[in-house]
Amino acid sequence: MDWQKKASTACAEQKSVEAERGFTLIETTIALLIMMIVMLAAASLFAFSVYNNSSGADRMQTLAIAQQTMETLRSAKFSNKVTDAALNAGTITQSVRRGHPTSSLARPYTIVSTIVDTTPTMKTITITVTPTGAGPTWATGAAASVTIVTQRAKTDQS
Repeated sequence: MDWQKKASTACAEQKSVEAERGFTLIETTIALLIMMIVMLAAASLFAFSVYNNSSGADRMQTLAIAQQTMETLRSAKFSNKVTDAALNAGTITQSVRRGHPTSSLARPYTIVSTIVDTTPTMKTITITVTPTGAGPTWATGAAASVTIVTQRAKTDQS
């Protein structure tokens, strides 16, 4: 009886060892392939987010330049008595460099200010700012431009 017990224990141990033999080479290869695909997807998502974050900074700088130019023209005198020369009808194109304090690293922008006499007492001011420097971000083509439009009426104040 003792030998039957030993034989049954040995058989159970052999089945246990067979059940715990581990992963096959195919299973390991498939698992590594799946992990590689997931890691490549995560890396491309990281690159995409870095690209879009730098695009936001470029767009913010372009919009800030447009707003600053618009505020300069809005602060010019336009009344029944005095009209600032900056508000004469026409188109003015200028280039500025903004960004890094060192001018060689600053990004160039083109500002186009268009002032139209809508009526004798009303002017329409359009500011378009376009980054002109080469950049890997959103700032290429017509989509890179920022345009702000406002109207300005004469005041009774001097």
